[in-house]
Amino acid sequence: MQKRSRLILLVFILYGTMFLFGFLENIKGVSYPLIKTEFQSSYEQQGIMVSLLSIGYVFCCTIAGIFLGHFGVKRVFLLGFTGLCTGLITVFFMPRFWPVTAALLLVFAGFGFFEIGLNALATQVFTSKAALLMNLLHLFYGLGAVAGPKAAGILTSSSGGPALGWRQVYLWSVPLTLLFFIPALLTRFPGEEAKTGPADRAERTGKTSFLGAVKTPMVWGFGITLGFTIAVEMAAANWGSLYFQDVYGFDPSTAGANFVSVYFILFTVSRLVSGFLIERIGYMRSLLGAAAAIVLILIAGFLCGPRGIWILPVQGFFIAIMWPTLMAEAIGCFGSESPVMTSAIIAIAGTLNALLQLVIGYVNRFLGAAWGYRSCLIYGLIMTALMLLLKNSISRRQKTAVNL
Repeated sequence: MQKRSRLILLVFILYGTMFLFGFLENIKGVSYPLIKTEFQSSYEQQGIMVSLLSIGYVFCCTIAGIFLGHFGVKRVFLLGFTGLCTGLITVFFMPRFWPVTAALLLVFAGFGFFEIGLNALATQVFTSKAALLMNLLHLFYGLGAVAGPKAAGILTSSSGGPALGWRQVYLWSVPLTLLFFIPALLTRFPGEEAKTGPADRAERTGKTSFLGAVKTPMVWGFGITLGFTIAVEMAAANWGSLYFQDVYGFDPSTAGANFVSVYFILFTVSRLVSGFLIERIGYMRSLLGAAAAIVLILIAGFLCGPRGIWILPVQGFFIAIMWPTLMAEAIGCFGSESPVMTSAIIAIAGTLNALLQLVIGYVNRFLGAAWGYRSCLIYGLIMTALMLLLKNSISRRQKTAVNL
């Protein structure tokens, strides 16, 4: 009974932390335009901020991947919560643009540790029907991603009474964070009881080191493909509201918040229902079909001008399956080495995404506000091509394994 209670608590931590991750990360759909307005920051500064936060996130993914092999999943979680709480409180006191960026960097450092901790714990638990279970796990990210911008939009809008500032929105997120931090602090995680030596740690995370994983060509195939996928996914929250505000004059607290919320409502519905279909259709076939749909939606949405605000969020339904299904494919591909291999994949993907978000900022500056978000069409086409190459590489790997 005690073992069952601990398992239930671990599931609560796993799914609850994923909800928290989605909630806090996507407040930016409302807070970023408000930060830009308050400090009168340029597109270049905004792009640098987004890139720095992404780089900080990626750096912490890398550190967390190394840390995982030495100290286990629980300490990765606890460091993530510590960085998150520190950043959420500190940002309230920051008076200028770059100090705000520094405080948000702590928040994104927490996200980096969560990314590795959540996926490592999931690979230990989801040993069968990985795509279904990973999609259901990431469903909770989608639930948080719907609630986050909607809650931030309500709190910062003056239509229902006195409006809070974006700083207060971050500060009021601390109690929600503690709801999952405290159980994680008090609960024993898998493998903690008696396995503390180097050999035992290797058993938990696989024989390959993080640096060894980075040297694996297949890891780079997954990482670069996932990087372009994340760039398309994150562009909706990072740049979608700004695109409709600056190109078509829409209010970020209402239309912008609705754009992000609709995107993540469809994102969430997809993760609720798609896992069952993916298990039947096949992982790579599902990924290729979704990639093609995303490209078509981007073309239609940008061609429709301001009415594209109702078309572009539809890509959320298809982009939702990308991350968990690619991770499920990686779990099948790498087996017992999955925790460390997926850590390296996430680090590579995050680095590429950080660079692409910076590129979007510069495109906005030099080509105009309309073209940064529209450049995601190019990333979508590259993503589709890379998906085909990855499918062929996996097929060759499987044939080689059979012949051996």
